[in-house]
Amino acid sequence: MVGVFSITVGSGVVAGVLLDEHFRTLPLLTFVGLVLGFVGGGLAVYRGLALFRGR
Repeated sequence: MVGVFSITVGSGVVAGVLLDEHFRTLPLLTFVGLVLGFVGGGLAVYRGLALFRGR
């Protein structure tokens, strides 16, 4: 679970940094990528834990 969360957050940040460099909007899109990574990671962990709980 920790790996999935870390990869999701890291991917969001990396994508945000790359987009910031392209559009020269530093740090706006990095922050957006971080937030989206946390949301996606949280959903992935929640769904993974729901499997263990039998839902």
